[in-house]
Amino acid sequence: MDLISILATVILITTIGTLVVGVAAYVAFKLRDKRRPKRKDPTASGDGEIQPIFLKRYTPEKHATADATTTSSS
Repeated sequence: MDLISILATVILITTIGTLVVGVAAYVAFKLRDKRRPKRKDPTASGDGEIQPIFLKRYTPEKHATADATTTSSS
């Protein structure tokens, strides 16, 4: 066997191996995704919106005063 055919064989085997590992990883991901427990998010509010746990939402002063007036008049 000459050098070209040896290198071509190595490249072919490497490519096929990479594809097999990629398909196996995808199948494992899908199986893990099916096993994941389905539960409601404890941080979600009544309407389903997720509320931040550690961070406080930033509202600029201009919008904060407008929101305060609309909230108090309701």
